[in-house]
Amino acid sequence: MKKSILIVFAALALTACDNKNIAKDAYKGLDKQEKELAELDSITKQARSTFDDFKLALEMRDSTMSNFFVKEEFLVTEGERTRQEHLWIRDIYQDGNVLKGIIDNQPVATSDVKVNDTIVIDDAKVSDWMFYKREPKDTVARIIGGYSVKFMRNKLSEAEKIEFDKQYQASFD
Repeated sequence: MKKSILIVFAALALTACDNKNIAKDAYKGLDKQEKELAELDSITKQARSTFDDFKLALEMRDSTMSNFFVKEEFLVTEGERTRQEHLWIRDIYQDGNVLKGIIDNQPVATSDVKVNDTIVIDDAKVSDWMFYKREPKDTVARIIGGYSVKFMRNKLSEAEKIEFDKQYQASFD
């Protein structure tokens, strides 16, 4: 009888320790998620505060610059909940006083736009921008801007970064 009581107490103690570890891991996960969201919010602020640099480069475009992209935030309301979806826009061009481009990736949450739609870019909703710059001496183009892309790349292992760089055919200095 004493042995079975000890076994029960030992099992309860182990379960309690496991639950504490699970809770501790969950808190670490939440902290990591909150930190990542804060970093992404900072990236959006940086992209918006430097968007005039992008517009100037687009206006002054020369043979060393290509692949102009803008990422824009779309708000999706589902009942009481509003969430964000960020979509890349390609083939950016000036049309009078506005920038326009074509939705480059398939929306998942928003039904306001679809891939290949031409839209007017809303400066207040820009969450990233980028273009490629390749000087004659460069072996590959450099990514200018691309704050969210660089953020994602920095989370990769060295082997994954090599594959990532091949996909983008660019350097991320």
